[in-house]
Amino acid sequence: MHGKQRYLIVLVITFFLLSSITWSQQKKSLTHDVYDSWKSIYQSKLSPDGNWILYLETPQDGEAEVVVIKLSGVKEMRHTIGYSGEGTDSERAADAQFSYDCTHAVFLISPSKEEIEEAKDKKKEKKKEPKKKLGIMSLLDGNTDVTERVKSFKLPEEAGGWVAYLKEAPEKQEKEQEEKKEEKEQEGEKKEEQKKDEEEDKKEKEYGTPLVLRSLEDGSEVTVDSVMEYRFTKEGQYLVYTVSSEEKPETDGVYILKPGRSSSIPLLTGEGNYKKLAIDKEGTHLAFLTDRDDYDADEPTFNLYGWDVGTEKASLWVSHTSTPGFPEGMAVSDKSDVSFTEDGEIVMFGIKEIPEPKEEDEEKEEEEARFDLWHWNDPLPQPQQKKMEEEVRSNTWESVYHLKSKKFVKLADEEIPDVRISDNGKIAFGQTFWPYAKRIAYFGSFYDVYVIHPHTGEKTLVKKELYFNASLSPEGRYVYWFDEDKDWHVYDIASGTVNNVTKDIELPFEMQDWDTPSPPYPYGVAGWTEDDSSILIYDQYDIWQIDPDGSNARMVTEGFGRENNLSFRYIRLDPEEKAIDADEMLLFRVTNEETMATGFYSDRVKGTKRPRKLLMDDKYFGYPRKAENSDTLIFNRMAFDEYPDVWISNMNFSSLQKVTDLGRQMEPYIWGKAELRDFKSSDGLPLKGILIKPDNFDPGKKYPLMVYIYETLHNGLHNFRHPSPGTSINMPFYVSNGYIIWMPDIEYHTGYPGQDALKCVLPGIQMLVREGYVDPDAIGIQGHSWGGYQISYMVTQTNIFAAAEGGAPVSNMISSYNGIRWSSGMVRQFQYEHTQSRIGGSIWEYPFRYIENSPIFWADKIQTPIMFMHNDADGAVPWYQGIEFIMALRRLEKEAYMFNYNGEPHGLRKRVNQKDWTIRMQQFFDHHLKGAPMPDWMKNGIKAWEKKKE
Repeated sequence: MHGKQRYLIVLVITFFLLSSITWSQQKKSLTHDVYDSWKSIYQSKLSPDGNWILYLETPQDGEAEVVVIKLSGVKEMRHTIGYSGEGTDSERAADAQFSYDCTHAVFLISPSKEEIEEAKDKKKEKKKEPKKKLGIMSLLDGNTDVTERVKSFKLPEEAGGWVAYLKEAPEKQEKEQEEKKEEKEQEGEKKEEQKKDEEEDKKEKEYGTPLVLRSLEDGSEVTVDSVMEYRFTKEGQYLVYTVSSEEKPETDGVYILKPGRSSSIPLLTGEGNYKKLAIDKEGTHLAFLTDRDDYDADEPTFNLYGWDVGTEKASLWVSHTSTPGFPEGMAVSDKSDVSFTEDGEIVMFGIKEIPEPKEEDEEKEEEEARFDLWHWNDPLPQPQQKKMEEEVRSNTWESVYHLKSKKFVKLADEEIPDVRISDNGKIAFGQTFWPYAKRIAYFGSFYDVYVIHPHTGEKTLVKKELYFNASLSPEGRYVYWFDEDKDWHVYDIASGTVNNVTKDIELPFEMQDWDTPSPPYPYGVAGWTEDDSSILIYDQYDIWQIDPDGSNARMVTEGFGRENNLSFRYIRLDPEEKAIDADEMLLFRVTNEETMATGFYSDRVKGTKRPRKLLMDDKYFGYPRKAENSDTLIFNRMAFDEYPDVWISNMNFSSLQKVTDLGRQMEPYIWGKAELRDFKSSDGLPLKGILIKPDNFDPGKKYPLMVYIYETLHNGLHNFRHPSPGTSINMPFYVSNGYIIWMPDIEYHTGYPGQDALKCVLPGIQMLVREGYVDPDAIGIQGHSWGGYQISYMVTQTNIFAAAEGGAPVSNMISSYNGIRWSSGMVRQFQYEHTQSRIGGSIWEYPFRYIENSPIFWADKIQTPIMFMHNDADGAVPWYQGIEFIMALRRLEKEAYMFNYNGEPHGLRKRVNQKDWTIRMQQFFDHHLKGAPMPDWMKNGIKAWEKKKE
């Protein structure tokens, strides 16, 4: 090589190195000020023709927008959808949709921040709060028509040209109702007429509001008054709606309005309530419930009515007073939904006991003792009973009405309360945990499984005491389940025989990384082929096709997955698909189990060809969705350092196009890169972890290390994490501010979860310290809930950490074992014996395990400054666990800080608290790991009488 050439090469390299250094120096660290304006993408979707996309561009605290983009020519249109901040969440309410003919986008607009703040200032009551608006955007020019005071809207599923929307009550009517309410509250004694009004109120009669049917072509509108429920038939031939009128109660009823017509047709009218509109798939039958026939009663009962398209009026289908075989003392209930089987020949609904007539209240009720009885033999503890109280009181018994034979059949009862019918109506299926309800608290759920004949109600027991759930095949010919023997079983309903369909296959179908003392879960089922001819079952890597009798087992993916560490999972692109076509080319999402790269392959069920690779990359690809009427796919792609923008592609991924560019938000900031690292536990078990270094990483520098733990984390290698406040550390924020992040996997055995964590966490840290870029005196650790427990235990066993935050920890397994998970009402015993806490038995079987694994008994060994949050409304870990821990540390004169965000649950929900906690946690770690000044709250605390000053 000539000297001049060498000189040029050195010059080019030097230029790029200097450019890189300058580039990194120009970048800045993330600050807490970034959060509010940081934007995320919500609800991305394709138009039916695949030519447009829309998504919601939403700041964490600010005005969100709907964005509509034409893919050819990249035409972009926007409109605000309101304030995205706490309490409004405009992105959840928007429900943005394309019209089926792809001429318009329709969405709801929430109040703006200014409107919300104005309402707060005026202390307006709920009914006077700012209302939503309706936005109708023309895709021709982006012009958006906005209608005030709209509750909801609906579009025909498979027809364009029309939108229906329900408005709020007129402001004048709303004001009059408020004035009447205030007058009643001010009056001391009520007249007889008022008493009569109160009796009517007990019927919970609600009144409708205006419904508007609008032409999207010319903007013309038809308005009908006092509407409660409404919906289009699938192809938009009719708009069906119910009326509840205060001024004209005789007009209550069910009506149809044909788009393009100005007058409605009544199907059934008369004062009463009309509910639960249901239309069959083909749009040939309508069903609904009404109490019109019994409305004058103190406790009106409901009947099921139906309408066949083309007939003049709706007719009575089911009534407890006239339907043969209807159970005595029961009636049709409005507490459950109404629906049709796929062929429209069977309608499903619920029935319930008729309540006893209410006795007139005595002038003075005697005071009664109020208490809860905790009975030793109750199937569920009192708190869980209270959580289920409304559900049980409202429980109905699933029943069916056969349209052709006009036959009523009750399917569910006290023995089998939850029943569903197959899509084709050939068989009903139910499973119940009630015989084993008491055991759930200790061992987990068990079920008895039944099939029920829809024409006779005859019940057949399929399986007793099944640990996992069972399912019904699409055609209703088979029931299938995974059992504790780690095999799949198929029950043939016609013959009554059970086949173990995987017993002759040597490869495992249970999860190989299962590490709790409970039966391992399976990898799952991809589906069934047409006519229930075979079942497609996942192992860890591949997909098996097996006949229902267990014969002809073969790998659909030809063993390619296991050979290459690739996990194949079927993508159901058609949301209405019932069965898999064995001849069609299928799309699979694939994950490399070793590198966590993801991508897509194609293959058929039939044939012996190996899967064909379409796309693989060291990224995370979300599950794609297909446009309804074209072969365009939409999906997200991301990595730790790549924003999850929206991409589109053709079916074979040969033409990729990035549509959005919110990743530009990252450009001003120092970010980081995530890499997968292999290491071994102190017991020699191979493990993985995620190491995140800043963009401007200098291998010659010593960095503070932040360790984050839970259980298995390496599968989140390519996850993008938005800068945001929260309950745990924000990875981009910490790495941008000079920390290295380490997220090790933890593998457990039974009996000693605290020691298991220690054996996995310490070796990974020691590996990084040996590599020379971690400051061994500046290592912190953070985790929440189960992670918080493990941290609280580990600091009793090691002094490697300069600071630790372990949120909502269980500190005393002895006192926690018999405690309650208040969010569900369940007793905590099952968690310790068979699930996450992994003790493996009761407190009486293994008392010393409970003591040895409890941080509180070893708290005197702690030398690490520790900070944690435990809130007084925590529904998962009782907050007295935090109190026990902080009081022990206080007694032992250990540096410790416990935050209780008043009224908050297990994790923080209020944004103001998330921000506060995020800042204080950073202050704590920066002080102990970076030498930053100690904040005042760490020096002096915050006394109860000082809180208003803070």
